[in-house]
Amino acid sequence: MLRLKGVIPAVLTPFNEAYEIDERAFNELCNYLIDKGVRGLFVAGTTGEGPLLSLEEKAILFSLAVKFSKGRVPVIAHVGSISLKETVTLIRSAIEAEVDAIAIVSPYYYKLDERAIEEYYLGVLKETNGLPVFLYNIPGLTNNSITPGLAKKLFNQGKINGVKDSSGNVTVIKSFIDISPEFQVVSGTDELFLLALTLGAVGAVSSTSNVFPEVFVNIYDAFVDKDLDLAVENQRKLNELCKIFQYGRFISSYKYALSLRGINISSRVRSPQRELTEEEEDIIKEKIKNFI
Repeated sequence: MLRLKGVIPAVLTPFNEAYEIDERAFNELCNYLIDKGVRGLFVAGTTGEGPLLSLEEKAILFSLAVKFSKGRVPVIAHVGSISLKETVTLIRSAIEAEVDAIAIVSPYYYKLDERAIEEYYLGVLKETNGLPVFLYNIPGLTNNSITPGLAKKLFNQGKINGVKDSSGNVTVIKSFIDISPEFQVVSGTDELFLLALTLGAVGAVSSTSNVFPEVFVNIYDAFVDKDLDLAVENQRKLNELCKIFQYGRFISSYKYALSLRGINISSRVRSPQRELTEEEEDIIKEKIKNFI
């Protein structure tokens, strides 16, 4: 069974001049992250502009991630969509791409009760064909929470392996962790990474780790080595980086910062995301120079 651990970037999706997937840049980014010591690649999630990609583009991205990772780290494909039909289509694409696991965000936009969310998951989970499944809880963006109670029910039925929790709520994270020692919880809130590890999380799926994966790796390795001082020192660095990137407000800020680190990637993003102004670029360039 797949056991996640450590740092798993929510990989950015680079675009070329036509605003189509830039395969060369995506390959460079995947190799950069793996060389820096990450333990997985999370593809087509929020930071990867998944909601702004077509079903066909996501299928391409899944295949590219598997191709470029070359088995060095597991690939987790985010397949959640607004409808059951689209999610099932993406699950089939992920299976065809031979990814290592899938993540499924709760249905979004419409405000749903727990019964509706459970029925949705029971419907899509019939199509997973034994592929490891992680729920994706990010209620601030989806308008729908995945409760620990529902996660426990699905886990006890053998339908899911864990959850990526981006609620930012420590009580919720702890409630997921308490489900079972075998239930894998990954933190989706960068500023809570070390705290989540101390509570029993196995790692993190992160936006900021696209740019500074080594800070996350340092936190995780120091935690495993029981070097709390080093872990805290790097968590403080991470908290400063979170402030610089405004907690993911502009995806283009991560892409721009990567270019400052020597990665040949454009800061292009899909509308309605926007690119940075020159003033915003100057601010980021000034603030991260001490981290490079």
